[in-house]
Amino acid sequence: MKKNVFFNTQSDADWKPYPDYHAPTIGMNVGSFLIHTEKRTVLVDTGLGKLDHHLDQTTRETLVGEIAAAGFQPQDIDTVFLTHMHMDHVGTNMTETDQGWFPTFPNARYVVSKADWALFGSRVNTRPFAYLKEQIQPLIDADILDLIEGEINITEEITTLPTPGHTPGHTSLLISSEGEKAVIVGDAAHVPPQIEETQWSPAPDRDKDRSAASRKMMVDLIEKEHALIASGHFPSPGFGNIIRVDSRRKFIPIS
Repeated sequence: MKKNVFFNTQSDADWKPYPDYHAPTIGMNVGSFLIHTEKRTVLVDTGLGKLDHHLDQTTRETLVGEIAAAGFQPQDIDTVFLTHMHMDHVGTNMTETDQGWFPTFPNARYVVSKADWALFGSRVNTRPFAYLKEQIQPLIDADILDLIEGEINITEEITTLPTPGHTPGHTSLLISSEGEKAVIVGDAAHVPPQIEETQWSPAPDRDKDRSAASRKMMVDLIEKEHALIASGHFPSPGFGNIIRVDSRRKFIPIS
């Protein structure tokens, strides 16, 4: 996608310290995360699926295959947590078969913020949000979508971390296990430079000031807790740490 369209308030000079982002376009991964604990198996976001999107996607519909490659099947998933309701995060909620549309993860309850549904639910019948009728409304109709508010425990290890701004109810996740921590950021950050430039809010952020405040809070927490960053939009696989270089934060990817 075009960098100056997505980040429409940043100049070329702003990008100068980030040589990996000097090109006029930005490549952006679309990733999901699978968390397996002793008691639960949680999928975070369901990607793009078949949905058409402006993101440059060379492959589609890979999620179920990638889950299988990790040793799991759709029926093994207990919970599908959606960081928010944009199409590139909900696109494999439902699967079309010869008998109609069915939940891709048949034994799971789906979870998303109440604030996001308050906005997106009012737009189900509008053209830009037609995907909601296919990928979200059936979950409501089947009573398998739980609407949450604030900080709650998804499992003993996983706690919601509200990071509103990108959408009204955007929610990241804090994972704590065996003395280590990680944060699945969702769209609270789209590219690594935002770890340092927390004030950078891209065009899709519904409330740019609130998004920037959430991002700063989240990055401060990640640094304080020495937590691993997990991002579905950072270059794959999207994991990394924050270090300080000359008093400035820097995202260091790990494989």
